[in-house]
Amino acid sequence: MSTFGIISEGPSDQIIIRNILVGYFSDPDISLQPLQPSTDATDIADIRGHGGWMNVFEYCKSDFIVGAFEQNDFVIIQIDTDSCEEINFDVSRRNADGSVSTPEEMILKILAKFEQIFLSNHSDKYGIFKNRILYAICVEEIECWLLPLYHTDHKKEATFGCINKLNPRLLEEFKVYIDKSNKSITLPHYRKFAKPFSKRKNIDKIYNDNFSLKIFLDNINKVVAD
Repeated sequence: MSTFGIISEGPSDQIIIRNILVGYFSDPDISLQPLQPSTDATDIADIRGHGGWMNVFEYCKSDFIVGAFEQNDFVIIQIDTDSCEEINFDVSRRNADGSVSTPEEMILKILAKFEQIFLSNHSDKYGIFKNRILYAICVEEIECWLLPLYHTDHKKEATFGCINKLNPRLLEEFKVYIDKSNKSITLPHYRKFAKPFSKRKNIDKIYNDNFSLKIFLDNINKVVAD
């Protein structure tokens, strides 16, 4: 079985993606190494001990990314698009003609951002590891991927305000909700929130319900199949 490293905005994202991999491959022992943020307390002094979109970019600029491919068959890079217009992220939600970008267009813009980072910082090695990257670009936040697990109406396809749409169902089922300003409080519960992903039949059932999740699943299938 292939091994995976993961560079993500935070540990909650890693939990969700781990459950997706477990379900996709029907393997509860899937190997997923947290690279950024790392769960190793010795890494607190550098970028690997901290989360957020900026540290995803910083990790990809650093030499750590090269070592990541020495330790893993594939590296998953996860990032949300909700902060895309902030300084240093610098990706507009609008196209050149002023129209609002579709989820597909947003993903292409973020892919171009990472392409620029890798060509600027690792041009000599990028060609070697380029095809071993699995992008998990979440429009607008990874919690949108959870919506099809808990909603059967139009809310399951939402890409904005996903946590607000998800919280009533989480309160009903688990008696807890996600506080976006302090996810660490809810972090232990993310395993329960994402557990339905650990069954392949559930993944297949909601495959078409969220565009960015579908793209991630397609990437896993295409790259790992090769």
